[in-house]
Amino acid sequence: MKLLARDCSPFSPQPTATETAWLRRLATHVGAADLVVPISGERDNDEPIVYCAWDGTWWAGRYVGSLSFEGHSLTIEPRFGLATLRNWLFEATSVVLTDAPGQLQENESFIAQLLASVWVRGFVDAARHGLPALRRDVATKGPTIRGRLDVAASLRLIATGGGQVVSVRSERSLDHAASDAIIAAYEVLRRWLGVPDEQWMPARAKELLPHLMSVTGARPRVPTKAQLDRVRYTPITAGFAPIAELSRQIANRRGLAADIDASGETTGVLLDVAELWEMYVLSILRKAAAPLAVTHGTREKSLTKKLMHSDVTGQGLGTLIPDAILHDGGMIRGVADAKYKSLHPSATAPNGPQRDDLYQMAAYLSRFIPPDDKNSWGVLVYPYDPARPSTPQAEQFGPWSLDGGRKIVFTALPHVASDAVIKLRDLIVRMTPERYVWRAQA
Repeated sequence: MKLLARDCSPFSPQPTATETAWLRRLATHVGAADLVVPISGERDNDEPIVYCAWDGTWWAGRYVGSLSFEGHSLTIEPRFGLATLRNWLFEATSVVLTDAPGQLQENESFIAQLLASVWVRGFVDAARHGLPALRRDVATKGPTIRGRLDVAASLRLIATGGGQVVSVRSERSLDHAASDAIIAAYEVLRRWLGVPDEQWMPARAKELLPHLMSVTGARPRVPTKAQLDRVRYTPITAGFAPIAELSRQIANRRGLAADIDASGETTGVLLDVAELWEMYVLSILRKAAAPLAVTHGTREKSLTKKLMHSDVTGQGLGTLIPDAILHDGGMIRGVADAKYKSLHPSATAPNGPQRDDLYQMAAYLSRFIPPDDKNSWGVLVYPYDPARPSTPQAEQFGPWSLDGGRKIVFTALPHVASDAVIKLRDLIVRMTPERYVWRAQA
């Protein structure tokens, strides 16, 4: 049984009784966290891969990719198409996905290509100052001391009549868990992509990887997360920590596709499209909001605030982490949140925006904006839907005012970066008081 769906969309056609039973087991026993490979390293809480709505309709969640479960497979394609995901990825990471022959234009193979592009970019960026040569202790036996004397080991050796001592010296080495993870991921991606002459890799990666491979071998064992956590990076090599973890996750999904086998083991790879959408929106926002400074709330933990605090203990309750905060000097001028959802009305959200998202933005504004500040605002950013080109009512009738004067606006952002920057800049200019620098820029 092979099912096909599009992300954030109902199954079409709806599954049969047999398929429904399988989807129920899939939703119960398989979590997205088991299969999702992060692109940015920072992700929100996982949502179901598939779910049944209140009216009995089966939907796919916000992920794309393929998986195998109980000997059957599910492939989830991007609802806006592969070209749109390419645009988002290029804008967010400057990664250019080159066309490759054969099935690389299809479904899960595109996921492998996207992962390979993100991975090789991360590796090259981390290796800006060279490979991750880290210091480690090396013990040697001999008649002379090289480094510091290991007294306990030397006494044991002398007791056996060895006539030698054990000394320990510190040396820089590429032989560690991070190197193993990187080469293991490289081998998985190389085999799956099958692109001649490693055309998917830049020259810098081709130059560096053989040096690592000469230490690890061609097929190193994939390290565990605990082993990677024990690696002690220097300030110069700290950039290898996220690429090593991404490599571990890629290497542990050796097939990178939902190969159906008799064992019934759950396999596959999923990408969180909502994560990619957030990265795209943040990149557009930074270009559109200049000269305002844009801070990524998910990564800047110092911006995390609590909705309320105990009068007795002072303990906070209700963590608030907006996707982005716009600063004008020391003053917060706006709060932005990316929503990979539809802004058009639906059966569950007859006015367009979902109730939870409205409450979330209201909480952000109440916590991050002073009560007497009536000039700051919040924006919820949704993807434009080419299948529904009309302007959603929530966007058309905005801005919307909360009690106290603070405002919320909604916008459906185009998938072409240049168009998106223009639209978001116009919105920010419109929402920012004239006393700021926008008049000069406009």
